Amino acid sequence: MLINTSASSPPVVLPSQRDRDVAQRAADRELFAELQADGFEGPRFDLLQDRFWRYGWTVLRSWMKEGVVIERCREHRIYFPAPYTEVEEMKRRADVRDDIAIDCLGKAIPAFMDGEDSPLQGWNPDGGRNLTSFFLHFALWSYRDAYRGWATGHRRRMREILGPDRRVYDAEFEVWSVVPTPGPEEQTVLQETLSIILAEASMEERTVCEAMRTGATQEEIAQRLGTTRKSVERRLSRVRGRAKKLAAAGLIVAPSVSSAVTR
Repeated sequence: MLINTSASSPPVVLPSQRDRDVAQRAADRELFAELQADGFEGPRFDLLQDRFWRYGWTVLRSWMKEGVVIERCREHRIYFPAPYTEVEEMKRRADVRDDIAIDCLGKAIPAFMDGEDSPLQGWNPDGGRNLTSFFLHFALWSYRDAYRGWATGHRRRMREILGPDRRVYDAEFEVWSVVPTPGPEEQTVLQETLSIILAEASMEERTVCEAMRTGATQEEIAQRLGTTRKSVERRLSRVRGRAKKLAAAGLIVAPSVSSAVTR
């Protein structure tokens, strides 16, 4: 309990989190009984649907922005590969967060609420979750599918620029490794140097560099990848830093590739 002991006003006792949880469970139990009486339709049912939308929208977008949504899924034993570069993309871009959340909730809410055998009708008022947390646990399965849908398009755009190189996803370290297809151009010093620099680069970093070599500006690259110019510059900055370290170690003579792109 938090108590206001100010002399200018009477003490105010604020409810603890446990008190709020108990009150919410009691309210949900009453609402559930009313929904049963209504045959799970009508105004109360519609208001609950709106509640799930607001709650899911707020929580999912917050978890994506904080970069913890994959961890939350794993806590619920929902596993799927998610490279750190894609997690960073969700953290940086509000439009990505919006698209994934809309896709997720647009499928999760009807599946959760509609039908005689819906998960909503199977909720146990005496169980361990209130209605909103019970719904969110269910919605995370739809989040997995919504994320996969977004990631498929994101990776396709990467591949369109990268070309026919072989890409391998390392699930242990959650990174993409790119193994270039050998060709005559790989015999040049520049190509060999770039191969060394990009050997441990992410799929997104390599894509930016490949697009840069075509003479595209940062703005044009951002448009191709469906991202922002600031994101492109961050990726180039990582490549520059890696090149400087390799040059300092005497492993390469660093080419001025990162400065070749027009801003």
